[in-house]
Amino acid sequence: MKTQITNIALAFLTTITLFSCTPNEDELKTKAPVNVAPINGKSFSADEALQPITFRWTPVVPKPQSVTYRLKVWQLMQGQSGTQAMRSNLPIVTKDVDNITETTVVGIYNGPCKPPYLCDFVWAVQAISADGTTVGENDGTSNITLFNF
Repeated sequence: MKTQITNIALAFLTTITLFSCTPNEDELKTKAPVNVAPINGKSFSADEALQPITFRWTPVVPKPQSVTYRLKVWQLMQGQSGTQAMRSNLPIVTKDVDNITETTVVGIYNGPCKPPYLCDFVWAVQAISADGTTVGENDGTSNITLFNF
C-alpha cells in the first residue's frame, strides 16, 4: 500500500503543465516616462522658489541599454494652457540627463512675475535612445505637469 501511495505521489509531482503566455499589444509597447515630482498643481512658497527644484519621473519600461531624458520647463503667459505654452513658447529650461530619472534645476523663478508672464510653469520629460530616436509611446514624452510660485 505504501508503494502505491508513493507511486501516486511521484506521478502527481512529475505532472507539469505548461502555459503559453502571449503578451497583448499594450504590454509590448514601451511605456513613456511619467512625471512624479513636482506633482501637478504644486505651489512653491517664495523661499522654496529660490531653492533648487528637483524633478523626478519614472523610467521608460522596458529600459533600453542607454536612454537620455530631456527635461523641458515652459512658463505660461496670460490666457495660455499648458499645452499651448508648450507649442508656442520657447522652453525656459532644457536639460538632458543620461540613464537617471531625476535632476535638479536652479534659477527657474527670477520673480516677480509681471504680465504677460505668469508664475505658472509646466514641465515634461522625453526619453531619447542613443541613436537619437524617441523611446516609448506618445513620442517618448511624459504627461505635462503644472506648478507655480
